[in-house]
Amino acid sequence: MAPDAEPREKRAVSDREDVDGRDQEGWYPHPGEWFPPPIVSPLPPEPQPAPEQKVGVALLAGITAAILGGIGWGLVVKWTDYEAAILALGIGLLMAFAVHAATGGRRGHELQLVAVGTALLGILLGKYLSFAFAAQDVLPNVGLFSGEMLRLFRDALHDIFGLYDLLWIGLAAAAAWIGLRADEAETETDAARQSVPLPGPAEPVRRSRNPVDRLTQGLPHGLRITVDWIVTIAGAIAIVLAIKAWVVNPYRIPSSSMEPTLHCAKPAHGCETRFSDRVLANRFIYRFTDPERGDIVVFETPPAARTRCGAGGTFVKRLIGLPGERLELRSEMGLSFVYINGKKLDEPYIGKNRRDSRGPDTFSVPKGQYFMMGDNRSQSCDSREWGTVPRANLIGKVFATYWPPTRISVR
Repeated sequence: MAPDAEPREKRAVSDREDVDGRDQEGWYPHPGEWFPPPIVSPLPPEPQPAPEQKVGVALLAGITAAILGGIGWGLVVKWTDYEAAILALGIGLLMAFAVHAATGGRRGHELQLVAVGTALLGILLGKYLSFAFAAQDVLPNVGLFSGEMLRLFRDALHDIFGLYDLLWIGLAAAAAWIGLRADEAETETDAARQSVPLPGPAEPVRRSRNPVDRLTQGLPHGLRITVDWIVTIAGAIAIVLAIKAWVVNPYRIPSSSMEPTLHCAKPAHGCETRFSDRVLANRFIYRFTDPERGDIVVFETPPAARTRCGAGGTFVKRLIGLPGERLELRSEMGLSFVYINGKKLDEPYIGKNRRDSRGPDTFSVPKGQYFMMGDNRSQSCDSREWGTVPRANLIGKVFATYWPPTRISVR
């Protein structure tokens, strides 16, 4: 009988013998034949906590962290008398850490939403406490959480939350969201635990296009996440600071010197509205063009302003006199009017009740200097008191009012 026709023999195999060559029934394969290896069933997936339980724990941890963060914010402002908008970013990171730790390192969209929501709660509480502590210095009889304090806070919301406050809040929400983002490795591991692998060609490994991921691919997972956070937050802060330093910067109108063009908030003297106008200044325009008469300009005052006006620093006024001009103040019917090089200046932006009764005066504007005046002449401490402003002191031109909503406009 030919060897190929011989039947297979079944024989006992001891425990010491190699059993890798047996088929599923314990038979050794016939010479020349091949049997695939036995199919090994995958391990059952690890039990996972119920989604409702996971979200509940995360919500409790987030609310607790929001309360602690808000209290810390309020105390920092009370002790230092300074509110840094970066505190909002810290609240966002705190929420992400609290939720991540409370759920045993779990991640997901539900937890991201919890972190973002509680971050906003913490920011609101911090803003409220910083406002309430400051208000109690003026109104000591008003309770910290009294109805009167809540009403004052509600009425001042337009002034409390400025443009950059909203920007920092957005960064805080982004930090909370990114902090609980599930990366590709985690997603693939969870999918592998919950699914049965099928035979077939292996999927090609996908390489991340993120340069941070490529640079940190050899590091432990926790360290990679930390580096990713640091780079993301540092980049966001750098973008904000760069925009503020070189492109656009917001300013709040604190006094009535520019009424009725730019409003300040009551009950300050001469103010017409409940909320101060907030404006945007173009910080790079004067690098390409010369300042023009009539521009509303943000600038740094000369040192004499602090002596003459009792205040210095950054002012917002209208540019009236250009370099080399002769500016005169003439009295007509008891009111003061501006003449430039002997010609009366048309000033439609000034109301009749906003002119002053200042006596005649003459000013010469030096080369490279500018003469600034407020639109509310009777309430403005300006170049008439402390002199002209060097071009190097000009910060930018006001081009828009962005707050309150009823005053939004572009100039």
